Amino acid sequence: MDSITHTLTGAVIAKAVNDEKVGNWGTIAGLAAGIFPDSDFVLGLFNRQFYLQYHRDFTHSLILIPFYALFFSWVLVRLSKRPYFWSFYKISLLALVSHVFLDLLTSYGTMIFSPFVETRYTWDLVFIVDLIFSGIVLIPWLASLLWKKKAPLICRGSLVVLLLYVLFCGVQHHQAMELAQTFGRGLNERTVEVAALPQPLSPFRWTNYVETQDRVYQGFVDLRRKGPSSGHVGSIEPERQAVFFLGRWRVFRDLYQSPSEVEYSVWQKQDGSPWVERALATEGAKFYCWFARFPIAKVVNSNNGVHRVEFTDIRFHVPRFPIPFVYYIEFDETGQVRSEGFVGGRKKRDG
Repeated sequence: MDSITHTLTGAVIAKAVNDEKVGNWGTIAGLAAGIFPDSDFVLGLFNRQFYLQYHRDFTHSLILIPFYALFFSWVLVRLSKRPYFWSFYKISLLALVSHVFLDLLTSYGTMIFSPFVETRYTWDLVFIVDLIFSGIVLIPWLASLLWKKKAPLICRGSLVVLLLYVLFCGVQHHQAMELAQTFGRGLNERTVEVAALPQPLSPFRWTNYVETQDRVYQGFVDLRRKGPSSGHVGSIEPERQAVFFLGRWRVFRDLYQSPSEVEYSVWQKQDGSPWVERALATEGAKFYCWFARFPIAKVVNSNNGVHRVEFTDIRFHVPRFPIPFVYYIEFDETGQVRSEGFVGGRKKRDG
């Protein structure tokens, strides 16, 4: 979930608790604790791989959060001069836990049992930037500033509506998963994973994935759509049109198909090249495959004594948009790594 929504949720929780002992300092506690886990963004100042490896790691750990809440409470008692440690603690703890809960709703992956377990958990229910979700906390929070006497009731209502929206998204996710599972059962291949990932702009839009031993299948569905789409993504005229809002809206409008007409694209997970096999044995590729949900690898260049293998995560693939987090490894003719790193980022090794 985006950091602004996390911060606002912390503030709404503080007002919902309405501990008069700490007054407005409770809101400060909720704001600070709500945003704190995303302080790991500073890791990106070092390099992209370091950021991807540790983002949503130790700052998002349910094991460590009670200790973070203790620290926040101690600091707030000293700053506010109000000796109500446990009042600050309950607000800080609830705001911190809410941050982890909201991140679990997305499809990025959160290491909630760090540092003991580095598994990335995800519920795949809400897109990382959901304007409906954000509005459910923003509007009541603004209303609570105008009607201060009713602020606790307004904010409690906001949290209830938020929970109902998450449950609604869960129902939509279940329907999308059923579509993906039905498609998977029709394949003459052994299924490894089936997933339905939330998409931007609408809780009814999902991207379905079916991973088999050799392939990854991807289909875009709009659960509300009853008939065929009004056009095809490829029919949108100039490529440059996608940089404008209208062009982007048309891409999304035509991309998602009705449940009865979903067409699946297919990718080979490996192209069979010995250079891909060599790349998969490197530490960089092992890290990428740990991070990626649906990784594919292929040779994209093999001439002039240079063999370049690229890894992409189909989780981030949207037609007509560049794929982020592409990792490359280049070999010379002897099989030595010449260069590797994320495309567009600082090289991990060169020479």
